[in-house]
Amino acid sequence: MNNTEEIVFAFPTAELWKLIPYKKKGLIKGNSEVLNSIVQNGMFRERSELEEDPCFKQIIPYAIISYRDSYYLFKRTSGQTEKRLHNKSTLGAGGHMNPSDSAEPDEQYLIDELKRELFEEVNLINGCLIEDIEFIGFINDDTIPVGRAHIGLLYNIHVSNKEIYINETDKMTAEWIDKSILAEFYKGMETWTKIVFDSYIQVL
Repeated sequence: MNNTEEIVFAFPTAELWKLIPYKKKGLIKGNSEVLNSIVQNGMFRERSELEEDPCFKQIIPYAIISYRDSYYLFKRTSGQTEKRLHNKSTLGAGGHMNPSDSAEPDEQYLIDELKRELFEEVNLINGCLIEDIEFIGFINDDTIPVGRAHIGLLYNIHVSNKEIYINETDKMTAEWIDKSILAEFYKGMETWTKIVFDSYIQVL
């Protein structure tokens, strides 16, 4: 028996599409009312049960980090646990949501979990502060198996300077990329990052 099974937050897929318009692949607009409904009506399940179950969407806060017109681009290395993402570039910091004793029954829970994941991945130093956490919308991609079991909550974390550094350098590297040349990295981007670039960054 595996006593270390990860418990993650998910939402019934059919109910989700009653809250937001369905889009097979792309960015879907949303608001705080929808996010609050997801928090209040979602549930925790064992991650292994959900990975192959399209009846539920695992909720993944997914934040891009920006400073003016620059974006913090991560590159995952072979040290990552998730083999499907090895050597892919990503703009997203975040991950699965876990139970919390102090969880707020509203959007704040999502923000708290996003920050927890963020600070596991990066360290903000030398006066670098989070100035704003802006919710953009939902990232969906039902064209691939992993996408059918997950939905991303896209946030833009605006920071006050570029003093951000990776915590686990064996798992990823990162650098600031100006918006004007971000397209040069497009081919190596993971699917969700391509959606973010196409539907959000490129049209700003």
